[in-house]
Amino acid sequence: MGLRELLPGHPERLGVVHHWDVDGVASAALAWRLLGRPAWLSVPRIGFYSASAVPEPPGNVEALLVLDYGIPGEEYMKLRRALRVPVIVVVDHHRVKPPRPMDGLHYLNPVAAGEVDEDEAPACSFLLYQLLGSPEGADERVIAALGIAGDLGPYIDAGKPHPGLERARQLLRGTGWSLERLRRLAELVDSCYRIVDTECIRLAVEILATRGPEALASSPRLREAEEKARSMIEEALKQLEPIPAPRGVLAYRLVYDGYVTGAIGRILASRNPDGVAVLVHTIPSQGGGFIYIRSVGRPVTPLREELARRGWRSGGKKSVAVLEYQGTQPPHRMLKDVLEAAARLLDENQ
Repeated sequence: MGLRELLPGHPERLGVVHHWDVDGVASAALAWRLLGRPAWLSVPRIGFYSASAVPEPPGNVEALLVLDYGIPGEEYMKLRRALRVPVIVVVDHHRVKPPRPMDGLHYLNPVAAGEVDEDEAPACSFLLYQLLGSPEGADERVIAALGIAGDLGPYIDAGKPHPGLERARQLLRGTGWSLERLRRLAELVDSCYRIVDTECIRLAVEILATRGPEALASSPRLREAEEKARSMIEEALKQLEPIPAPRGVLAYRLVYDGYVTGAIGRILASRNPDGVAVLVHTIPSQGGGFIYIRSVGRPVTPLREELARRGWRSGGKKSVAVLEYQGTQPPHRMLKDVLEAAARLLDENQ
């Protein structure tokens, strides 16, 4: 059964929940453009990955479409049990365990299902574009490529090739947009979640859906968010503290009240393109933090698998692994295992 057949017949009955980053924004905008304005649009609680972080839709929603939110399959089973409406999930390159078959839960993740390699699903926006018929409109192609430019930004920054970037360039042909310009637009959109501004995120979806990428690039509201986010990132970079790490592993500790984990982690990865970057980021206001691991030179899937064998659950995708922790710092053994797994990943790929 195709995606359209799973959705209610009228867009005013559909709710959309999407990830807060630019790929989630682009995916939600595509859904709006190609399926009609949804009855309700929202994001999970920024920075949290679980069924409980997904808000409950209002009473007029008859089905919930969840885009680019890569939580484990059992969390989607919890979500379906908690809601009175069918849940349709579309995620891209998140190699997570899919849910067991369940009435009213439809899970479209070709990577988790083993149908394609992660490189063939470089962004949820690209996957959704394909699922909705690969329309030839210039704006639709740019929006589909926007999610790729966001998710694969470190490859662009480091000058590293990636099959997904070639797909983005193909989409952009004849549109007047370059991949480098789209990368700047992705950073603009990501500013919204970095300053934890959900209304800014919603505005980005609406502008992209109704007025297109050019209007988004000139939005005063997003420019203001970009300035705030840039200041936060610059401030956070100055507060990085190096962590002793094995050769080839670039590791830092950060205590900073702002959701800049991914932004700093991507910068560190682009600075260490042939190795692995590890960021231990404590966010005091959240009472915990994240260990963010990224590499643009090799897949980190073996690292996630090793951490799982050691008892640590991590989210992520081909180039990223993320572990959550509570308190002012991660457990000593967690960080020790991460650094050892990163070193082994490098040793095995020599």
